[in-house]
Amino acid sequence: MRELKERLFGFFYSIPRVLFINFFKLFVRIKVSNLENIPDDGSAILAINHTGGADPIVLLGATGKKIYFIASANNFATRFTAFFMRKFTNSLPVYKDTSMRNLATFRELILLSKKDRTLFGIFPEGKLNKKGRLEPFHKGAAYLSFKTKLPIIPVYIHNLRKGVSPGSFWARNNVTEGIISIVANTFHKINVFVGDPINPTAERIVEDFRGLADARSYKAAIDEINETLSEEFGDLEEEAAEMLKPRTQS
Repeated sequence: MRELKERLFGFFYSIPRVLFINFFKLFVRIKVSNLENIPDDGSAILAINHTGGADPIVLLGATGKKIYFIASANNFATRFTAFFMRKFTNSLPVYKDTSMRNLATFRELILLSKKDRTLFGIFPEGKLNKKGRLEPFHKGAAYLSFKTKLPIIPVYIHNLRKGVSPGSFWARNNVTEGIISIVANTFHKINVFVGDPINPTAERIVEDFRGLADARSYKAAIDEINETLSEEFGDLEEEAAEMLKPRTQS
């Protein structure tokens, strides 16, 4: 009975999200390259660059799939925002200053990862980045991939209008920044480039660490996954720049 009630609540909470995303898609031109790299019948971690609050909506519209996003705990500061983030955007909080509080989130992620066809969305830069070039990646995505054995798929969102500038009055509130970012991209063309999956159990990543459990080898494996992810993002940046170059007539 309890499970049925949770499913019914989940269904009704998803209605506004589905309606909004489909409404948003009507007014935004989203072109996706290599969507087939995101599995239809398996689970994966989507690592996404983060240039504006519209990023999750763009990705949901581009993939048409349910994604659990991992977001800063600042977005869960009040009951209203926590309810909105969990029920309407399927987001889970990550605490940057008090890592012990992340244990509950990590347990929830592990349980979700055991389900079939579960996608996680994570922003490896760890913050909004409107500078135009990727910032160094934090290792959260690599760590989650290593622990869950799920592949990481880099997703590069290009040509998103960035909305308000960092440090401005309107950028202080994440909800306000997100709404402005969504409005700013109305009638705009956005390109989404999906990279090749990075398998944490691939032989080239774990061959030096098989059978070892010491902290040094554990860290080295995560570093290797993170470095591979950074390299693939660099390739996607180049692909986007090359594809969108103006063609000269011969």
